[in-house]
Amino acid sequence: DEGDVARALLISSLFFVSGICTMLQTTFGISTAFVVVVCSQYLKNIKVPTPTFSRRKKCHVSWTPVFKMFPVLFALVLAWLLCLILTSTNALPTSPSHPAYRARTDTRINVIRNAPWFRFPYPGQWGLPTVTVAGVIGMMAGVVSGFVESIGDYYACARLSGAPNPPTHAINRGILTEGFGCMLAGVIGTSTATTSFSENIGAIGITRVGSRRVLQVAGFFFFVLGMLSKFGSIFVTIPDPVIGGLFCVMFGMIAAVGISNLQYVDLNSSRNLFIIGFSLFMGLTVPEWMKANKGVIQTGVIEID
Repeated sequence: DEGDVARALLISSLFFVSGICTMLQTTFGISTAFVVVVCSQYLKNIKVPTPTFSRRKKCHVSWTPVFKMFPVLFALVLAWLLCLILTSTNALPTSPSHPAYRARTDTRINVIRNAPWFRFPYPGQWGLPTVTVAGVIGMMAGVVSGFVESIGDYYACARLSGAPNPPTHAINRGILTEGFGCMLAGVIGTSTATTSFSENIGAIGITRVGSRRVLQVAGFFFFVLGMLSKFGSIFVTIPDPVIGGLFCVMFGMIAAVGISNLQYVDLNSSRNLFIIGFSLFMGLTVPEWMKANKGVIQTGVIEID
């Protein structure tokens, strides 16, 4: 009868929705990367009327390529909103052992509840800094790695911005600034040091925005909003798969820019071929060897090991 048909349709629709939700659980990262690709590569030339203000024209409407400028923001907001809806409807699993549990937006909700509205960091807020041999050796490894990465980031940033290669004094000034930031972070007691972030370089390549003024304005907002703990804690709810999808695009862009620099290298030189081949092979092999042979290095000194 009609009631049986209605119940059958209802059950079928529930199974359909459940199947869609299950499929979405495993594809948040892919969908995030997909939105970035579509906006930055296929919709980049589409201009949208947006309200604009200038000193000469005052308030007016201009046509702006928003998909070209904000593909990362669109992908982040859409994927974040989708995860929020599925979390609110309990479509995502509540068991922490389930892989799709990481897509929920309430896994770190206690951070928002416990965060104060205002917080002003100051030197020595966690007590006097302590210095240990293991800490110094471990941090020096990170500092040296950060130096090498930052130098590559400087060249990649210049390349994506259409600027010439940075001169030596500019690189020295950048490393000096990073060192000062690390010292300041240590005195204040933050959990991380200060260094260039490769994902931001990838954002320049995706959005085609390499303006120094944009970064200065963003730095000002970071400085102010960093004191509003409630606002900053909201971003803790961004699911890990969403961040992973963005990373796939951003760091892939960095890798491509690094490889593209080889067009300026003489690949007929055996020395250059040796450097490239050795770097790629050892960079891929040594980490895998260390994973497969844990604890094989036993010198008797914990810091060296």
